Amino acid sequence: MIDTIKKELCTGCNACYNICPRDCIHMEEDNTGFKYPKINYDKCIRCKQCIKVCPSLNKLSLDKNWSKPKVFAAWSLDEKIRFNSSSGGIFSELAKIVLSKGGLVVGARYNKQNLVEHDIIESIENLEKLRQSKYVQSDIGYIFRKIEKELLNNRVVAFCGSPCQVAGLLRFLKKPYHNLITFDFVCRGANSPKAYLKYLKMLEHKYKSKIKRIWFRHKIYGWNRLSTRIDLKNGKTYIKDRYTDLYMRGYIEENLYMRPCCFNCKFKNFPRVADITLGDFWKIEASYPKIDSDKGISLVMINSDRGEDLFRSISNNIFYKKSTLNVALKGNPAIIKSSVKNPKSDIFMNMLDKYSFDVCFKKCTKNRFLKNIQRKVCKIKSKIKKIVSHWYM
Repeated sequence: MIDTIKKELCTGCNACYNICPRDCIHMEEDNTGFKYPKINYDKCIRCKQCIKVCPSLNKLSLDKNWSKPKVFAAWSLDEKIRFNSSSGGIFSELAKIVLSKGGLVVGARYNKQNLVEHDIIESIENLEKLRQSKYVQSDIGYIFRKIEKELLNNRVVAFCGSPCQVAGLLRFLKKPYHNLITFDFVCRGANSPKAYLKYLKMLEHKYKSKIKRIWFRHKIYGWNRLSTRIDLKNGKTYIKDRYTDLYMRGYIEENLYMRPCCFNCKFKNFPRVADITLGDFWKIEASYPKIDSDKGISLVMINSDRGEDLFRSISNNIFYKKSTLNVALKGNPAIIKSSVKNPKSDIFMNMLDKYSFDVCFKKCTKNRFLKNIQRKVCKIKSKIKKIVSHWYM
């Protein structure tokens, strides 16, 4: 049964959890904080639906998706949306159209425990809950069942998730729905909730306060520096960029706490699983220097007719420029390549049971002189770019 699936295959998409007719599957955390299916065999009827639905064990039919996407660089013309988004705010513009027509949008949000879970919204006022990148694996829960119910009631539903989560939803639904549109994103890998919570605990201990708000990818130092801002209940604020925040360094530089399946991801091929793929158009200045403003630029890959129709519907609210997949790949190798596991990843995760996040990080990473120089150079370049942009404004 599905609880024998190898950890190197299981994405934690919850398709099996949602499909079980007897609710005898629960998702159980292992020692790394990732959840895997476990079966109550006293209730199990051996229908094997859990195995049949798994997107890692069964090929997904993508006949209506294009083998080669149409690629754009884009951003919202609404400066507030653009600033409050991780890249260019295109997800918000797409979601606004769906919501304005009475549809529903499903995406990841923070819960009261500062963990991330998928939820459904039906008003533009609640869109901010789903905005911004959240660098920890989201809990899908029973959201697939709720989506199916809304689709059967002829509601338009837009679902945004990682490629494996989109694949899980499509396998669960078993058939195509004309009123479903899907967004995935360029994914480097899903981070462990255990490592994430230990990071937050480290900050709460340092600032002697509970956390009020988490904002990854804050643009106080510009889009390229991927700053992390965390507001605490005592009024203090933590702000570090990608070169000094330990959590982002552990993810981007070190690959210390990714889910095992992410090192051999099955969902990076073409055609993509979703109607639209979103991401950051990194290194765009190399090909189009005049449009790099460090405010955030979205990479948009249109993968289907349905995705193209929705993208056209927001054309008056965005700036967009046609590009190519080759240009996108220069700054986003994660479109087609999996991350490489850090040999010390398992050691790091085991150490978290005894030590604080920062202690584990220091013990499992080298003091890289060249990396430190690179960080300083990037900061200087960022400052120069801002000064130059002000001259031309």
